[in-house]
Formats: sequence, C-alpha cells, structure tokens
Amino acid sequence: MRSTGIIKPDEEFLEEKTCDGCYQVVTVKRMCIPMGPRKGEWIIANEGCKCGDIKLAKEALAIREQIKVDRMHDFFNEHSLINRSLQEATLENYEPTSDRLAVAKSEIETYINEFDGKKNLLLHGTYGTGKSHLSVSATKKLMEKGYTCLFLSLPKLLTKIRDTYGGNGMSEDKLLNYIQSVDLLVLDDLGAEQRTDWAITKLFEVMDDRAGKSTIYTTNLSSDELKEQMGERNFSRIMENTKIIIMNGKDFRRRAF
Repeated sequence: MRSTGIIKPDEEFLEEKTCDGCYQVVTVKRMCIPMGPRKGEWIIANEGCKCGDIKLAKEALAIREQIKVDRMHDFFNEHSLINRSLQEATLENYEPTSDRLAVAKSEIETYINEFDGKKNLLLHGTYGTGKSHLSVSATKKLMEKGYTCLFLSLPKLLTKIRDTYGGNGMSEDKLLNYIQSVDLLVLDDLGAEQRTDWAITKLFEVMDDRAGKSTIYTTNLSSDELKEQMGERNFSRIMENTKIIIMNGKDFRRRAF
C-alpha cells in the first residue's frame, strides 16, 4: 500500500475550554511541527476555534458594505441634479449666521439620527441661508448609513423629464422609477419652475409615487405663494407628515462680507 506522505505531528493534550472570542468548545493541544523551516518547534493549537473564520467573515462583510456605499454614491452622483457649488457641502462646513439657523442645523441632525424613511421636511426661508446645503448634507450622512438618496432641483427635474420625450437616453418611466425607489428624495427650490398644468401634474406624479417615503423640500416661497404655484392638491401632499424648518437669516453664501 502506497504511503500518503502525510506526517502526523506529535501532540499532547492540554485542556478543553470555551473560547472567549467565538464561544466554541476548544481542545488545546501542544503540537510539534513535523517538517519545514520550523521543524521540531512546539506550538499551542486550539482545535475547534472559529475566531479566524469570524474575523474573515467580518472583513468580508465590511468590504461588501463599503462596496454598497460606493455604489450608492455612484448612483447619487450619476442621477442627482445638483449644482457644482453644492458638491462639497457637508454638515461640518455649514456655518450658521444666526441662532435660528443654528437651530435649523440641529433639527437636520436630529432628522438624520432618527431617520425612519417616512417623515418629510420642508426647509423654508430667505435666499442664501443654506437650505440646499443642509439638504445635500443630509443625503451624504444617510448614504453613509446605507440609505439610497437623490437630490433634484425641481426646475432641472422637469427639464430632464421633458428631455426624455425626444427618445434619446433614459425614458421617463425609468427616471420616475429611480425617483420612486430611493429612501430619501430632496426636491430643491420648489416654486422656481414655471407654473404650467403639465408641471403641476408631473410634480403630483412624483410625490404620489413616493407616498409613505421620505422627502425633503426646500423653498423660498410663503405658504400662500407655494399653494398658488404648486396647486392645492400638490400643496396638500407636500404638507402631509411634514415638519417645517424655518431658515430666515443672513445670506450664508455672503457671510465673509
């Protein structure tokens, strides 16, 4: 009978115990290395220990989560309609110019920490107080937590929908499906678009498809002006399960002056 060539090392039983790391029953043995550069060296081996497997599994999970986050960022960057000036916006580099804006920043942080995918925000205030900045910041923080997000300037969104009618590139259905699917949608600059029956209808389609999901709205318009611009039905949908954050103050973009 041919020898398999496998040399069984000399070993001594030391003890049996429960591993503090993996909680498996482990047999502790003293073993002599039978070959190689360390031949004759005695080592301690823990048979049955799963700590190494657990470490590898955690590393694989961390890599998978990072890939997921990277894909979400790619999706956000590809499909969001965001001004270049806002691409570097974060919570950390938002500097409130008043106590009211400091409160608004704190309320955004609370919204992020307590995010449940169901509640909405309406950021209302004068020009340049950082409504869009804080909204973008919220998307970035939530994507770090594993949520999918989109930031869409409403006027640009309506233009993009019109562009789909030419038959080139993404279809309207695919675009609206993207918008419907994300955990958080930011609709920036409500009321800046031209008021037409078509625009009012499209806005309702977007919001109706996202019923029960989180949306952050920003606007410079008062409630009466917003109702006039959006239409009664859209205004009602915007206000459904929505917290209003007032952001009046000095122009954030001109704080250096």
